[in-house]
Amino acid sequence: MADNREPVSQAEAWNQFHADRIKSNYPRWPNEAMLKVLFGSYSRRPVRPQPGWRVLDVGCGFGNNLVPFADLGCQCHGVEIHDEITVLAQEVLAKRGYQAEIRTGNNRRVPYPDQSFDLVLSINTIHYEGEEALVLAALHEFRRVLRPGGLLYLSTAGQEHDIYVRAKPLGKHLYRIQNYDFRDGQQFFFFDNELDLKN
Repeated sequence: MADNREPVSQAEAWNQFHADRIKSNYPRWPNEAMLKVLFGSYSRRPVRPQPGWRVLDVGCGFGNNLVPFADLGCQCHGVEIHDEITVLAQEVLAKRGYQAEIRTGNNRRVPYPDQSFDLVLSINTIHYEGEEALVLAALHEFRRVLRPGGLLYLSTAGQEHDIYVRAKPLGKHLYRIQNYDFRDGQQFFFFDNELDLKN
């Protein structure tokens, strides 16, 4: 019997994921590695965010990575792939006593003017671009919205991450996700080692 269902878009799949996750255990605390790099022991020159800094989290989920910046008095903004996720993120943050402006967009379409931010966060989102040209387009978009001298914090799945380990290699940096979750079948772009990030 043929499956006549319409394929679910990536945005719709993520929207359903967030709708399901809010009912149970969703991330409430910031990414630990980000905290250590930007505020402490992982960096020789930790960042010192200042009150009033404009901070953007691309792929902000429930807004948990914006919390330490909001505590410091930064102006917090986010981007998510679906309108309903943006509303959910703002509601979650408001219930926690924080305000943030979350807009609908993606890595390659950040809906803010040029030179808007002092800091852009990209935590485990760049690999969704699926090919090198799209990753480069995303990096150019991050640069576009950063003010001169602004900072980019970017992290992505490493070689020991389960999604990387299970993925099927397709070619240089290209992988098909399999045996993981609703992302099965999607093509991801993974940096195969740290040197690739420096080039």
